Amino acid sequence: MQVKKWTILKAYFLIYLACCLIYTIAKWKILSYEEGWGVVYMVGLIGIGIIGLLIDFILTLIIKNKKILNGIGFLIAIGFSIMLLMELKQ
Repeated sequence: MQVKKWTILKAYFLIYLACCLIYTIAKWKILSYEEGWGVVYMVGLIGIGIIGLLIDFILTLIIKNKKILNGIGFLIAIGFSIMLLMELKQ
């Protein structure tokens, strides 16, 4: 039996996707008001999360050293968090 390999980046984006889904379900009436652009925005954010998981998958195939992989994943997660915070403040 093989244990799944968890990385920092995979955990980060899975939590990110869970939060996006919970927020979308909780705020559905507000997001779908008028033309529903809030729903489109949330679909875009979920798409970014899926791309993040794809990046983690590719990095796992390329980098075999777990410490280096988690270090790069940590830097990507920090960069993504900063980018997201800057976007939300606008």
